[in-house]
Amino acid sequence: MQLRENRADQKRTEERRRGRSERRLVTESVSVLLSLIQHTQATIIMMLQHPGLGPSEISASALVPCLSPPGSLTLDDFTNFTPLVKEELRLAIQNKRLSNGMSPVMKDCPSSSSERPVEQPVVKRELTLEEYERRKRRRERNKIAAAKCRNKKKEKTDCLQKESEKLESINAELKAQIEELKSQKQQLVYMLNLHRPTCIVRAQNGQTPEDERNLFIQQIKESTLQDLMVSPIGSSHTSTSSSCGHH
Repeated sequence: MQLRENRADQKRTEERRRGRSERRLVTESVSVLLSLIQHTQATIIMMLQHPGLGPSEISASALVPCLSPPGSLTLDDFTNFTPLVKEELRLAIQNKRLSNGMSPVMKDCPSSSSERPVEQPVVKRELTLEEYERRKRRRERNKIAAAKCRNKKKEKTDCLQKESEKLESINAELKAQIEELKSQKQQLVYMLNLHRPTCIVRAQNGQTPEDERNLFIQQIKESTLQDLMVSPIGSSHTSTSSSCGHH
């Protein structure tokens, strides 16, 4: 993929270089043509003004305008030799292109009066091997950094998800404990309501919980003494019966 991009960049650079050379050649051709037009116009003017002059004399007079005798041309005379000038221009341009190894066919170019300064496009210079390797290493570092960032973000998200699940479980357990405590509270309130009439009667009789405890302890002691008193009598009666049966 990178080699394909490099080849495409090289191809575009070569096309831009070729375009610049063509524009430079066109500019040079236009300047040559302008000088040729001026020379041809001067020659034709001299031929029209002095029919008896030879070619060498006409060329010298055209090169030095002050040597040509005064005269004037009409618009009709100028339109008569315009096709000849155009043909000479075309031949000169073709010869120039052939000498530079280019195709002789050229698209029509604008006249000198409508010429505008050609803006040179910004040319992207070719990358050296060192710059290419540097960019490649930078891209690799960017990829590694992006992967690390994604991994950290994923780990943080997983940690937060686990923490959320843990807190939800604790919340559910606490809610269950709250419901259990509410149930126990209701049972205790019910038992208290059942025991309340007895507590009211005892309070009216002047008995306190401490008095009730002492009374309960006293009852236990009395029942214990009664058991102790009954058990010796039962044991003596049993021994007497056994002795009588033996005789």
